[in-house]
Amino acid sequence: MNRIKMNKITSEQIKNLFTLPLNELIFKAREIHKKNFEDGDVQLASLISIKTGSCPEDCKYCPQSAHYNVNLKKENLIDVSEVKEAAKLAKKNGANRFCMGAAWKKLRDGKDIDAVIEMIKEVKSLDSRGVRDVRLNYERSSRKT
Repeated sequence: MNRIKMNKITSEQIKNLFTLPLNELIFKAREIHKKNFEDGDVQLASLISIKTGSCPEDCKYCPQSAHYNVNLKKENLIDVSEVKEAAKLAKKNGANRFCMGAAWKKLRDGKDIDAVIEMIKEVKSLDSRGVRDVRLNYERSSRKT
């Protein structure tokens, strides 16, 4: 998998992208993609929820939020071994990105953060087997609580 060398982007450059007509933006995206990836190259990601439901945040798009009735059963932080097995299965099924999502407002020092650090270490240990990108999704609503 190719890696794009990331450069710092300024807020002015971002603003300029937002002012482009849609077709020009699509064209620029295609140019960057062709420069960095082979035609037909697809990156597959696998996502696992490591702590599910009852998040106090009010992110409108997220089914983890306790603010909406999505019939989602709350689950505590899953075991590190379960995450490692999920990452192995993701790789076996062709994923080259492994994302972990968690429902909480604040990740505090203590056993939860220690477990998450261990999860990341375990998944990163699979790097030699092809799982190179590990993401921990931690987003917050812009709404003040």
